[in-house]
Amino acid sequence: MKINKELYSIALVLTVLFFVFSILISSVASAAQVTRIGNGSDPAIYGNKVVWTSGGVIHLYDLTLKIDTTVSSSAAFRPAIYENKLVWRDESSGTPRIAVYDIPTGAITYITQDVVGSSIPAIYGNIIVWDANSSVYMHDISTSTQAWIAQGRTSEIYDTKILYSAEGRDVTDIFMHDITTKKTELVSPYSSDISYPHMYGNKVIWSNFYSRNGFIQMYDLVTKKTIDVTSDNAGNTLYGSDTIDAGDDTGTHIDINEDKVVYSKSGDDQFGYAGVYVYDIPSAKSTPVYIYPRGTHTTPDIYNDTIVWGIDSSYGGVNDTGIYICDLSVTNTLPPVAKFTANTTYGTAPLVVLFTDTSTDGVPTSWLWDFGDGIYSKHAMNATHTFTKPGNYTISLTAGNDAGNNKVMKPNYIVVTNPFPVANFSSNVTHGYPPLSIQFTDLSQNATGWNWDFGDGSNSTQRSPVHEYADPGIYSVNLTVTNENGTDSKLTTITVMQLVSRQRQNVV
Repeated sequence: MKINKELYSIALVLTVLFFVFSILISSVASAAQVTRIGNGSDPAIYGNKVVWTSGGVIHLYDLTLKIDTTVSSSAAFRPAIYENKLVWRDESSGTPRIAVYDIPTGAITYITQDVVGSSIPAIYGNIIVWDANSSVYMHDISTSTQAWIAQGRTSEIYDTKILYSAEGRDVTDIFMHDITTKKTELVSPYSSDISYPHMYGNKVIWSNFYSRNGFIQMYDLVTKKTIDVTSDNAGNTLYGSDTIDAGDDTGTHIDINEDKVVYSKSGDDQFGYAGVYVYDIPSAKSTPVYIYPRGTHTTPDIYNDTIVWGIDSSYGGVNDTGIYICDLSVTNTLPPVAKFTANTTYGTAPLVVLFTDTSTDGVPTSWLWDFGDGIYSKHAMNATHTFTKPGNYTISLTAGNDAGNNKVMKPNYIVVTNPFPVANFSSNVTHGYPPLSIQFTDLSQNATGWNWDFGDGSNSTQRSPVHEYADPGIYSVNLTVTNENGTDSKLTTITVMQLVSRQRQNVV
């Protein structure tokens, strides 16, 4: 009895946790307006301008004018922006180089020295930094001078500080190099595989890849203290398992601006579902901005209250090339018009169906699916459901945001049939003397019709008939079963033996 109570308590806690968390996702995430502004990948933002690449072409979007301008480019990768300057890795000439684009004049210059195919430029003011062959380089646009900074990688710049990861105390550490003083400072605690540093004000963040896709840590230059922004190796209690490190799916793409950190979360656990998140530094709380199916990796960047992101297709996940922005200061003004599709609408049980949200107008931030079989709550943009029994199922989706909800219903949308029948049966006896009465028992699977041939000219359509053999002989018994998808048969033999008279027995 004690074990049963403990199991019940655990199940109750998990159920309540899941329910509360579902409400949190559908309500908090609906507070901001999400807008799709284009198609492509690797977006970055500064001020009212967003830059990204699509098919190797640079796009520059003005958030105020809502105008998308293409920059003369090809084979462009990983753009960055600061004030009126764009930089990106350019491979249009066949040799990697860094392109520097002046927005007002449209002039392009190139940095060709010490650039490789994996270089990712970052810019602040007139300073561009990147890494190549495990070395960090700096280029000053104003003086056209270039310098080697240190051995390292995943470089970033903020103000006069260049940050990078490098092998330090027999582990990967985060270092900060001051351009003005020429001094380099170790800013990370002794840890493990940490990289992708970013900085704003007196805060430095990085990804700690101790396990899986990493978690985020933040260092305060004033207090000299490090905290975990996302969970550090806690068990995943959403699914009742302690074998997965909850929160260790948040390190693949991070950014910081003012008092906010944005990050991509690719898994589902008690700290949130997969999607784009914003962490408020003063309150130390994370809020979902947009929820995606588990396994989706996004690429969020932030400037003031505006978050921009795309999908990192190198990890797989959803098939979505959209570039999205979310203004945290603006609420949704239009409710969504709920729409959805399914990858299949007909098949045999068990039928696995992927439902995809295709809602229009206002961007939904909450979803409620009703699968028509008693399972109706799946707070995810796209949902996979298994129909275990034959039948016609009416499916509905309620999509919502802060401006309202909308529901679409598709009657008899999913048709699930029986699988092909498999004939099988048994009998209580297989031989004996006449009159021999035999109970045949049907053991077939997925059958809706039965036809017995007893081999003596008699037939039956009962499921499990009783038949009597009056005469000796060897009889072939055949069962044919049917359903709407086909037929199947099974054959066996019954032996009715000849009676031997007393007189014949005495003679012998």
